Amino acid sequence: MEGRRVFVGLPASRELAEAAMEFRWRHRELKVRWVKPENLHLTMVPPWPCAAVDAVCRALQGAAASQAPFEVTFERVSFGPDSRRPRLVWATGKAPAAMPDFVRRLHAATGAPGEPRKSFLLHLTIARFNSHDFRAMGHRKLHEQVMWTGTLDSICLYESILKSSGAEYRELCRFTLTGRAF
Repeated sequence: MEGRRVFVGLPASRELAEAAMEFRWRHRELKVRWVKPENLHLTMVPPWPCAAVDAVCRALQGAAASQAPFEVTFERVSFGPDSRRPRLVWATGKAPAAMPDFVRRLHAATGAPGEPRKSFLLHLTIARFNSHDFRAMGHRKLHEQVMWTGTLDSICLYESILKSSGAEYRELCRFTLTGRAF
């Protein structure tokens, strides 16, 4: 299947972006590629090739109308996702109770291939690096307790354009989460 490489994400709130920028400033010595504040997001449906962008946007509009905003808290910043061979710096926390079901509904509504993960880890990628960069940092450990809170109140279909300097994201459509919490 040909098409654009797209994914579904919840854009980070201003408060979360500011917390990530403050962390970045305090850890500016790290040899990593920091995610631009406007690109910070929580991935709900991972990238897939999509030829029907308009249909996916309509599905997201419907999903947004039935979902209340999420209140989230990130409690830790560490290397991830594999502690033995990390490739990013991320903030993690406990996902709101309604988020795993929302992920399953989004996956079904968008027609993305594959199955959603059985468990959902709330995570916000704030930097990326390769194994060479990690070795250059030495045997560095990163396990910082944080208390970042914010409201995720919109959903977006992003196009991911792969470049040698890293992925570039472009918003294809965005909708406000307007449903009610139950």
